[in-house]
Amino acid sequence: MKPSTALIKLWIFLVLALGLALVPGAQPAATPVLELGPIAVVNGVATVTGAVAPNGGSTSVTVNGQPLAVTTAGTFQGVVPLDGASSITIGLNEAGSDQQTSFEIPLTGALLGAGGVIPSNVLDSLHQAGISLLTPVTSGEPLTVSGAVLDGSKLSSLTLNGKDILGTLGPDGTFSVQVPGTTMVVTLTATDVHGNSETKKTAIKQSRLATTVSAANALGLRIAKVRYYAKTARRTHRVRMVVTVKDRRGLLVRGAKIGARAVRAGRLVRQPKAGVTGSQGRATFVLRLRAAAYGKRLGVVSLAKTPRAKASRKTAVFVPRRKR
Repeated sequence: MKPSTALIKLWIFLVLALGLALVPGAQPAATPVLELGPIAVVNGVATVTGAVAPNGGSTSVTVNGQPLAVTTAGTFQGVVPLDGASSITIGLNEAGSDQQTSFEIPLTGALLGAGGVIPSNVLDSLHQAGISLLTPVTSGEPLTVSGAVLDGSKLSSLTLNGKDILGTLGPDGTFSVQVPGTTMVVTLTATDVHGNSETKKTAIKQSRLATTVSAANALGLRIAKVRYYAKTARRTHRVRMVVTVKDRRGLLVRGAKIGARAVRAGRLVRQPKAGVTGSQGRATFVLRLRAAAYGKRLGVVSLAKTPRAKASRKTAVFVPRRKR
């Protein structure tokens, strides 16, 4: 006896959920399952019916951007003007999930049956392909995005952020793709032989344990703090300055190039040499003072640079008068 379509879809969902739960270093995302009824396309208007599972009451549904009401049982229906669109796009968003799923059905003669009806099994190849995408967690370093495909033979293409990865699937259907640490969103798109596509889009989650990021993977740049130590300046003729830099996510940036220069000439013996931030995002400078700096405010411009961003900040410190 052959298993029913409903049992097959339930099996697919359970396999996906188990696979997501077992992969380390990433978070499983809710994966709503979509079942469509026949879609009637007449005079530029589409009549759409269907159901979402397993949490139908908490999943929102849109058709070409127009929201449709979803019952607590997960069913939906609606009449949507196409306004000249060449495809029907059905979007699913599970409440509380960072991942969005959408299906695109091109309005071509190959799919439109008699009377302008798209059959209810139009997405069967994509359902059988069973793509899954983990929600990556990163500390800002290059990270690996993982996922799986149950049956790659149902697909004509599979791309991750525009890069074809269908040929990279392992024997078990899994994939791992390295992306830059500055990546904000990962988009996985599967297309079947009829041109129907399924897209999963998920935001990168920043690990709460992460405190630092390398300069190459910093997202933006700012000079977060400049501290001066001038209490011993009268005796040592030096002021120590510590510059701390972060990216716009608040992560300390290590390996950033840091420079410093006095605002007014003649206040320092020489301009300090450029430095590089350490593991705590800090660089230290020793400012050797000239006589003209004592009893006045010493203005300093701090300059920071990573491969993708620059930042500067002007600060000042009062230098005590010299002992007579």
